[in-house]
Amino acid sequence: MSLSVHISKKLGAFRLQADFEAGDRILALLGPSGCGKSMTLKCIAGIEQPDEGFISLSGRVLYDSSKRINLPPQKRRVGYMFQNYALFPNMTVRKNVLAGMGKRPDPSLADPFLENFRISDLADRLPQELSEGQKQRTAMARIMAQQPDVILLDEPFSALDTVLKWQLETEMLKALSEAGRPVVFVSHDIDEVFRMSGEVCSMNEGRTMATTGSKEFFDELRNGSAGLMPGWRILPPDGS
Repeated sequence: MSLSVHISKKLGAFRLQADFEAGDRILALLGPSGCGKSMTLKCIAGIEQPDEGFISLSGRVLYDSSKRINLPPQKRRVGYMFQNYALFPNMTVRKNVLAGMGKRPDPSLADPFLENFRISDLADRLPQELSEGQKQRTAMARIMAQQPDVILLDEPFSALDTVLKWQLETEMLKALSEAGRPVVFVSHDIDEVFRMSGEVCSMNEGRTMATTGSKEFFDELRNGSAGLMPGWRILPPDGS
């Protein structure tokens, strides 16, 4: 599977120009707050509409301004994790997971996803009874239950403390690596991107730069030759 994004959108004085491809490796959109990362995800999901351009997913056109194609979100087969996880507050964990499985699914269909994300014992709890880590696991279980063609993650670790973040990064990386579909992961945290991604596409002031492999990208950053994000620096491997 592959995702192709070539879009532009103007919002007042701000102009988004996103051009990238995502394949079988986790692609990180890396850039400072306000650079257009989240807006790009919303355009892919169909929540926002670009002014012009083209978005396709494994040959299936999601958006094409020249042909006036703009599929609604429910027809795009996109799994989207928002920063606040967007769980239904009046639904239990089980029902939140089932919400990604169509109309009136058998409740037992949620069991494999509850087990995979270690939330079986939380199945009857409401979101307000969960920790941040448990909410994230529930949100990921719901996404996987949807069986989407692409997974979009918008700052998924921003609400977590450092110790929990590392633990959930490991769990999520395993789940995403086994998913077998394109993953676009948005972050402004260089360390997160270093640990999570296989490819990096940096963004600055609404514009995407060239996509490179993670190793090449961080080698360039360490050598000071990337020249993409002024004021950002990468620590040596030992963290000193």
